[in-house]
Amino acid sequence: MKETPHISWIISDVQQFSSDELFDLIVVAEVLYYVGDLVQIRAAVRNLVGLLAPGGQLVFGSARDANCERWGHAAGAETTIAMLNESLTEIECIECRGASINEDCLLALFRKPISAS
Repeated sequence: MKETPHISWIISDVQQFSSDELFDLIVVAEVLYYVGDLVQIRAAVRNLVGLLAPGGQLVFGSARDANCERWGHAAGAETTIAMLNESLTEIECIECRGASINEDCLLALFRKPISAS
């Protein structure tokens, strides 16, 4: 990976990570359905939103709800996107269809509102 002084790459536990620094971009893909039940997913979403700078963007990707439920997870893309929409502004959502139904997913881009002071 090419070194870029203005970019910091952090790979972390979405439930445990904390920082005094706010981030301009957070990418979370194919992980939130692994964190547990709906309460734990919502807590991870709150943590991610809290780490995002005003005007920052969050890219989210996940298998669809039906797939995740079939695999034994509490929720997938649609449920988590609804949670993200409670705090962030959805900019775009793309539906990705795979060769089998198990590969269907959603990718969504969100922006954190800039609070007026």
